[in-house]
Amino acid sequence: MEFILVIVVIAVLCVIFQVSTDIIIMGIAILTGLVITAMTILFIYFFIRLLFSKKTKADFSRIDRPEKTKFRTAFYIVDDTEYPCVFPAESILINTLYKKDKKYNVWLDLRMKRVYDRFAFTTCVTGFFVCIGIMTTAVILYLTA
Repeated sequence: MEFILVIVVIAVLCVIFQVSTDIIIMGIAILTGLVITAMTILFIYFFIRLLFSKKTKADFSRIDRPEKTKFRTAFYIVDDTEYPCVFPAESILINTLYKKDKKYNVWLDLRMKRVYDRFAFTTCVTGFFVCIGIMTTAVILYLTA
């Protein structure tokens, strides 16, 4: 949301200073391309980390804020060690999605000392394929234009 607001403010300033429409559109396209590229790199990184993770069973422990982070995260216990999830918890439906008395399949990344729960797994896989699709489409459109 903030990204769109920044783009609108910059576009309005460019119109005020009489910058040509072609340059404004090109700038917006470049900025959007950089954001999509950054997202793609992020999802590639997490997807590769996920590929090298070990699938295991875990008990849900709690939802809390890990050190040095702003967002609440799900914690899981694997072999008597508590690990936070890679991504923040789904805060809207916490009581529905996370149950203490249930075993969950998680993917343990020992190098990061974090786990990928089913929500993080879905986010990584979906984000990876969507970003790769968007990047491929953007490259094809650029080469055929």
